[in-house]
Amino acid sequence: MKVMVVDDEQMNRELFFDLFDRQDQVTDVQCFSSGQSAVDAFGKYSPDVVILDVMMPGMDGFETCQKIREKLGPTGPKVIMITGMAGDEIEQRGLKSGVDRFYFKPLNIRTLIQEVLEVA
Repeated sequence: MKVMVVDDEQMNRELFFDLFDRQDQVTDVQCFSSGQSAVDAFGKYSPDVVILDVMMPGMDGFETCQKIREKLGPTGPKVIMITGMAGDEIEQRGLKSGVDRFYFKPLNIRTLIQEVLEVA
């Protein structure tokens, strides 16, 4: 299984890389610091799951997810969005952009890992 992590915070990218790289089912983890760089990587890299931050400079997580769905359709990778912002409006906006699942900060890391591994 391949995992793509998209987050503008280097510490978060490193954390997710370390978490998923230790999982036997995960064969590859690629990290991107912007939505645009992640979207540009599709075609060269085909992840099974995308872990996507909402708040990023330039292309935010909603727009990134929408662009992924435009390129690959609804059968593309599972998109899990992580946000510190709560509320129905945020969830509705995410669902409209094609997000499969939301996780709100603070994260339950075990639950996130379990959900990602269920894709395998």
